[in-house]
Amino acid sequence: MKEDEEDQKSLKDFLSKYGDRGYYILKALLESSKIIGKAKLGDFDLKDLKDMLNRYGLDYNPVPLIAKLEKEYKIIRTTYRSDSQHWWDIIDKKYLESVINEYEGNSNKEDDPKLRLLKLQFYSLNPENIQNILQKMSQRKKLGQEERNIIKNIAFSELPMIVDFLTKAKSEYEEELLPEISLSEKIIDLAENLVLKANSSRYYGKVDKKENSIGFEPIKD
Repeated sequence: MKEDEEDQKSLKDFLSKYGDRGYYILKALLESSKIIGKAKLGDFDLKDLKDMLNRYGLDYNPVPLIAKLEKEYKIIRTTYRSDSQHWWDIIDKKYLESVINEYEGNSNKEDDPKLRLLKLQFYSLNPENIQNILQKMSQRKKLGQEERNIIKNIAFSELPMIVDFLTKAKSEYEEELLPEISLSEKIIDLAENLVLKANSSRYYGKVDKKENSIGFEPIKD
């Protein structure tokens, strides 16, 4: 799609009408399109979009605004639809990114090499896979030795790097890395809860919120 003035005005009009609500819809569908490691029938689907909004701490139905973005603003198009799935493609990602960046006031930050490096380092850890592993274990009533070893390996290998990323991201790029920050915090919460669950009879845990670190102290008799 050619980025002419009329197109730009249309999507800016969308943000003007719907404000932050519209902004988070646009940002969520763009970030959802970057998800890898799963079979896809388009850039994003409704489930990924809702999950991304939940990561932002938002709980509202995106369907009405998605319908407007497709029919009126023509920035997305349906690629697959069934009773259980709905997938879309983003027609012009660069244009969408530029409008989002302008709304955020960050039009030059996407070229920041440090920001790009932080993103690269974060996704090289395969954080969504870590989250999935921890979520599956959190649904079990009891944790065996194998699960304890997995948690231990994550706590001593990937988790320190995730905490390091989280500290840098929050201090320097909190708005630009909002989805990554949210995912990092969820991973830390899941890991903490699992360690507490595995050691509930002998230990209690506490989180140092300031340092974003997890510590455990033995229960004193």
